[in-house]
Amino acid sequence: MKFKTVTEEDFAALAAVMAASYSEAPWNETWTEEKALRRVQAIMGNFKAFGIAALEDSCGSEKITGAALGYADPYADYDMFFVSELFVAPGFKRRGTGKALLQQLEKELLAKNICVIQLISIEDNHEFYKKAGMSLDSVSVMYKSF
Repeated sequence: MKFKTVTEEDFAALAAVMAASYSEAPWNETWTEEKALRRVQAIMGNFKAFGIAALEDSCGSEKITGAALGYADPYADYDMFFVSELFVAPGFKRRGTGKALLQQLEKELLAKNICVIQLISIEDNHEFYKKAGMSLDSVSVMYKSF
């Protein structure tokens, strides 16, 4: 597995992988590639946006198999990194790709003097994130649908 820093040229491929990833359990969501592309563009348009893509060799060319996308979120004493999306392509899940993406992201962020990662997760994925060294904080996500 290799990694690369995400560039705008990767957005369409990222959108395709994200749409496929979220079509499976536990999400079972229906994403069009157009809607997924808008999501990728929105995330990468944020303050100090950054992304890492996992790559695998496929018939002599490299194919994106997952990514971690987010942006810097400044606080009073430090900047943290908010991971908006972490996704892995069907067929590459449960092979260490997600964990490797988080580890590579940490290395890249430390070089940028960012040493806190935050994300929002569904309960089904809490165990994965705990194994990756993360823990629940005291913040609850509030929302209202109307």
